[in-house]
Amino acid sequence: MTDRKTAHAMLMRCWQFVTVAVALLATGTSHAADATTPPEAPLVVGNRTIHVFRATLGAFTPSDRADAARQRIDRAFDEGGEGWTSVKASDSGVLIELDGKPMFTVAPGDARLAAGETTADLANQASRLLQKAWRESRERRDMRAVWAAAGRTALAAAVLVVALLLIWRVVRVLRRAMTARLASGLKGLAVAGDSRRLSALFISSVSRTFLLLAWILSLFAVFAFLTYGLEQFVLTRPMGESLLQSFSALALQAVNSIGASLPGVFIAAIVFLVAWIATQISTEFFAHVGAGKSSFGMLDAHTAPSTRRIVNAALWLFALAMAYPYLPGAQTEAFKGLTVILGLMVSIGASGVIGQIASGVMLVYTRALSVGEYVRIQDCEGTVTELGLFVTRLRTGMGEEIALPNSVVLANVTRNFSRVAPGTGFVLDTTITIGYDVAWRQVHAMLLEAAKTIPEIGAQPEPYVVQTALSDFYVAYKLVVYVSADRPAARARVTSDLYAAIQDTFNKYGVQIMSPNYFEDPEKPKIVPESEWFAAPAKRTDNR
Repeated sequence: MTDRKTAHAMLMRCWQFVTVAVALLATGTSHAADATTPPEAPLVVGNRTIHVFRATLGAFTPSDRADAARQRIDRAFDEGGEGWTSVKASDSGVLIELDGKPMFTVAPGDARLAAGETTADLANQASRLLQKAWRESRERRDMRAVWAAAGRTALAAAVLVVALLLIWRVVRVLRRAMTARLASGLKGLAVAGDSRRLSALFISSVSRTFLLLAWILSLFAVFAFLTYGLEQFVLTRPMGESLLQSFSALALQAVNSIGASLPGVFIAAIVFLVAWIATQISTEFFAHVGAGKSSFGMLDAHTAPSTRRIVNAALWLFALAMAYPYLPGAQTEAFKGLTVILGLMVSIGASGVIGQIASGVMLVYTRALSVGEYVRIQDCEGTVTELGLFVTRLRTGMGEEIALPNSVVLANVTRNFSRVAPGTGFVLDTTITIGYDVAWRQVHAMLLEAAKTIPEIGAQPEPYVVQTALSDFYVAYKLVVYVSADRPAARARVTSDLYAAIQDTFNKYGVQIMSPNYFEDPEKPKIVPESEWFAAPAKRTDNR
């Protein structure tokens, strides 16, 4: 039993050795075949490639065949003749003749079968090119033909200059006429604000479209001149023909690419159309919720605007991800590389942006702020006018707007003056310091009396006074009132009126205000008698 197992193991090892040896032999043979395959050799006559030799005939490599053919063709061109070419079948392929003399043979191995080439097609093509090269060799030696080509090129240059001047003049006239007509037509419409700016942008776009058209026509004219000029001379004629063929192939490829991409564009358009309809439905739904007509848990009038932005952005991102494979050029390496670069740029530079968006979402859903509330954040104080994804905007009563990044708002303490009572309005407080020789009950009464003289200060909640500090020389009193106003400028005006009313009230009762600092008692109390309240140039008003 042991001997049988040993014999089986030895057979398996021999089989593995044979398999590896055969594989190495096959690999070495293929590499040797590749190494011994001679490189292809083109036959170039007068800057024209007549034929490309790829096969070895007997002891002659493709390079030997190309050199021999070139020498025979050069001698035939020098001898003259009528330049008639012909093809004739032979044992080794198809023989190309010039004026009855053999020039070279197109072998079956010269044809690339994978590309659909045949020996007969290559031979006919080589015959035509050889005849054209013969005519060009005669033209190269004819100086009259050279001067005639130079004259035609100069005439074409003059035509190019005239064409460029005509193109730009016609486009300029059309642009002025079209923009003037659009301007007169839009002027008759009732446009204002954004519509006026859009009208100006539309007119500017039309004007630049005409400029783009002029540049495109000019480039086409220059391209036609270059192609025509290069084809006039023998040495540059192959270059001109190649340029025209390349442009034609590129144009045909562009047309084919457009035709091939139409189904994908159609599908992408459907995806974006569905996304647009979904965002319209989402906008109407959240507008209904934002108007206070309905609410769904945390989704109410306060969170509806921000939720609408998030949902619509998610819908468009989802639509872009779905339509991406169907976009023209999406499968090309250039498009993929561009998307990778854009993704890298966004991932590197959008960290702060994502942080601002996250802070804005937290501010909305934690209900720390609401539009219309009067708040104080750090040293900024004003009415909240916008809770955006990136910034929170406050409008002060001094004619200015403050934009605070959401991360700053979230990281600092926010004082909200608008949640004492339901409805629109805000809390207003002011602090004064009065000496100990004045009864605190009198100070309370004077502050409340001053508050009653301001029409915007509401009776509910009632104004009240609290003592916030017993300092070394005076007592600090804080007056807290509620202003029933919803305009940002109201707080600044009411604050100013309240300060003025407090001064009048304390002057009326002969009480000296001890702010901001106190050193010693003056000889006379620092008050303004009522008889001097309207000293020049002040004038008495109806409510003062």
